[in-house]
Amino acid sequence: MRAIVVREFGPYREKAKLETLPIPEPGPGEVVVRNKASGVSFGMSLTIAGKYQRKPPLPFVPATEAAGIVHSIGAGVTRVSRGDHVMCNIDSGGSAGFNLTRDICCHIISKDMDFSVAAMIVLSYATSYGALHRRAQLKKGETVLVHGAAGAVGTAAVEIAKAAGAKVIAVAGGKHHCETALRHGADHVIDHREENFRDRVMELTDKRGVDIVYDSIGGEVTHQSIRAMAWEGRLLTIGYACGTIPEIPANLLLLKNISVMGFNLGHFFGWSPGGTRDQYVEIVDEILGGVLDLHSNGKINPEIGASYPLSQFNDALDAVIQRKVDGKCVITMSDADYGE
Repeated sequence: MRAIVVREFGPYREKAKLETLPIPEPGPGEVVVRNKASGVSFGMSLTIAGKYQRKPPLPFVPATEAAGIVHSIGAGVTRVSRGDHVMCNIDSGGSAGFNLTRDICCHIISKDMDFSVAAMIVLSYATSYGALHRRAQLKKGETVLVHGAAGAVGTAAVEIAKAAGAKVIAVAGGKHHCETALRHGADHVIDHREENFRDRVMELTDKRGVDIVYDSIGGEVTHQSIRAMAWEGRLLTIGYACGTIPEIPANLLLLKNISVMGFNLGHFFGWSPGGTRDQYVEIVDEILGGVLDLHSNGKINPEIGASYPLSQFNDALDAVIQRKVDGKCVITMSDADYGE
C-alpha cells in the first residue's frame, strides 16, 4: 500500500513522504480498515513538526481521523465485521491505503454515508458536540459565540448549537468565511477583520453578553471573549490556532462568576496522559451517537471544502494552513493506494 510516512520530526514539506509499505495484519482485538478518506487539520502540521503536545512514536503515518471499509479483523473482535463501513478515531495511520487500529476505535456508519463526511464527523463534530453538550451543558435559548466559525470544528459548533435551540453569534475573517458561517445556521456573523467582535457582541446581546464562548483561537481572542460574556457564562477552550496560549485574568472570572473549561477529545480516545481508551468507550459512543442522530435527522450538514488525492498530501496541508478551506479538507484514496 501507499502511505505518507514521517520518519523524523520537522517541516511537513520535508518530512512527510509518500512511501510503499506492506498492508498491516490484525492481531487480537485489532481491525484493518481500507481507508477511503481521512481528515487534514492544522494540528497535523504541528504533530509532524514535533511541536504538538502529544508526539507519536517515530516513524508514523499522519491522520487520526479516517473512514473506510473493514478489510480484516483479528481474534476476539465482535464490535465490527469484515465489510462494515466505519469511521475511526486512530492514533495514526489515516494517510494510507489501510490503517491498523483497535476495534474500539471503529464506529459503524450507514452504507449510504459519504466517507469524507464520516471522516469529518468522527473528530471535528465529536469535538464540538462533546464540548458543548458534555462540558458546557448547553441549554435551549442560550447564546453561543463561536470563533473560527468557517473551519471544521467551527461549522460543527455552529450547527450543533443551533440544533440544540441556541442563538449563535459566529466570528470569522473575510466575506467568504462569514458567508460560510451563515450558511451553516449562524444567527449573526461578525467579520473580525472589519469590526471589533467584543463591541459587536455586546450590541447584539443588549450589553448582556453571551452564555458560552467556543474558543479555538486563543491569545487576545480569549481575553476579549471573557469581556463579552454574561454572568455565569462558560468559556470553552478548544485550541490555540493563533499560536498563543492565553493567560486568563482570574479577576474577570471572579467578577462575572465565569467558568473556564477545556475539552480534550483526545483524552477520551486515550491519546493523553492519564487516559486509556478502554475507560471511555461508552462516553465516546455516546458522543458519536449523538452526532450521528443529528446527521440522520438532517440537523447537521458537514461541509467538505476540499478534497485531495493521497499523493498531494502536502498540498492539502498547505491549503488548510493558509486558510483556503472552509469546513473540512480531506484526503481520498484510490485503487493505486491499496497496492493489492
